[in-house]
Amino acid sequence: MSHITHLYHLSALDFINTSTFPGMPPWTPSYTASDMLVATGPLGNTGSTSNLLVQHYVEALAIRRKCHTAGALFSGRQPIQNAMVPGGVTTLYSATYPLVSTTTGPDHAGPYNATEIKSKFKSLMTDIRAFINTKYIPDVVTVANHSPFDAYWGVGAGCMNLLAYGDYPVDDAGKLLIKRGVVKTLSKYTFDQANIVEYVTGSYYNTGLVADGLHPFDGRTIPDMNDTAHTGKTGGYSWIKSPRLSFGALTDAVCEVGPLARMVNTYVSNTQVPATEGDMNLSDTLGHVLYTLGVLGSDIKLTSYNAKTLVDAALDGTVGSHGVPGLSQLYSPLGRHAARALEAKYVADAMAGSYSSITSWVDQLVPDASCYTYAKIPKQIATGYGLTEAPRGALGHWIKIEGKKVAKYQCVVPSTWNFSPMHNLSDPNTHGPVEQSLMDTVIGATPTEQIINILRVVHPFDCCIACAVHVVNPEGKETLKFAIGPDGRPTNIEVKE
Repeated sequence: MSHITHLYHLSALDFINTSTFPGMPPWTPSYTASDMLVATGPLGNTGSTSNLLVQHYVEALAIRRKCHTAGALFSGRQPIQNAMVPGGVTTLYSATYPLVSTTTGPDHAGPYNATEIKSKFKSLMTDIRAFINTKYIPDVVTVANHSPFDAYWGVGAGCMNLLAYGDYPVDDAGKLLIKRGVVKTLSKYTFDQANIVEYVTGSYYNTGLVADGLHPFDGRTIPDMNDTAHTGKTGGYSWIKSPRLSFGALTDAVCEVGPLARMVNTYVSNTQVPATEGDMNLSDTLGHVLYTLGVLGSDIKLTSYNAKTLVDAALDGTVGSHGVPGLSQLYSPLGRHAARALEAKYVADAMAGSYSSITSWVDQLVPDASCYTYAKIPKQIATGYGLTEAPRGALGHWIKIEGKKVAKYQCVVPSTWNFSPMHNLSDPNTHGPVEQSLMDTVIGATPTEQIINILRVVHPFDCCIACAVHVVNPEGKETLKFAIGPDGRPTNIEVKE
């Protein structure tokens, strides 16, 4: 759901001009550029590529809803489900509930029998997978093949260090669908959370210590707008910290996280999970789409694929003025869009049971099994951490318990990695991933061109930085209001009582 939302409802207006499209207000774009695809409408007129993209934008709203419905079958509510609690979930996957009707629409009030849940879930996933195969991925290919958009294969490489915590175990031995590790260019390294540190040299925080670069277990989050208060600070410019990772021969390396990091880490793995397109109708398969693009030699399903063959096939279907993009050009705005789309397919096929050797996730669920495991809060001092992958990238939580209470809790979230400021203000190589991506990009001459081109580079990182620009108290009352100036520093600070 998040990946589909990202392309159509967060990034599409970077490439499509809908300023004259009938019925668009209040969603009329604020900025347009001369190189955009122009959609003239009306809705339903799919005679042009740009009009077809708008049609898919609307269809994606219904697909997002189906994704939420599929989740609500298990959690009882989506979005913002409240069924997950420490120790398990609050809802029971049960075969003892009375059957309502396997033909009842997904909006019928539950709880559903386990048999009904599986039936409804698989039906929804069939529609979602068909959209990903026949519209989402082809639309990314369409934009990537359009000149001059294809120039975005060759810019915005960023730091080229890709970190993924991995996700989705597919067997009892802990084998992961999405692989864990660090990749520098295309060389893979082992990841160790003990080697993560956070700097605040370029941030509006004070560690409270002389030392900077603390592991999250020791991290401190002390807001400090005074540039001179932090020993060694010569000018902070962000409310975001600077997480860094040591691996291989590198110390305090800048790392990018997100779909590109996950797909490249999985691509270079020697233990990839085989998959197929399974029960899809032939016309709804990516194999059919790739055949029509001339990538596959015959109109067949992808009877066997993994992350590597999926990425290779998609790149072969993308040709622009720069030729067929190579793996190195995945480090780019279009590469990040492509990785997000391909990951959506890879994970959706997994949920639906398209592995050639592994039962689908939903078929592995055991009805009426325990859904919650109680764990006592430790009396002694205890620490722990949890690492997972959110749609935006690597997400880590670190906790310390003392006296049966939370003494410290630190999070390092995806946008902290990607949008981090410099951690050494005298070394330009320590700029964060997004900053480095912008540094090797020509953004144009006019203000409008600059705005659009900056968005095209930044949006594929899927930023979530509201917490870096708002300050509220525990009751939700705004305590500070300020604007950010062109130099990244806050201006017009207004303190509220």
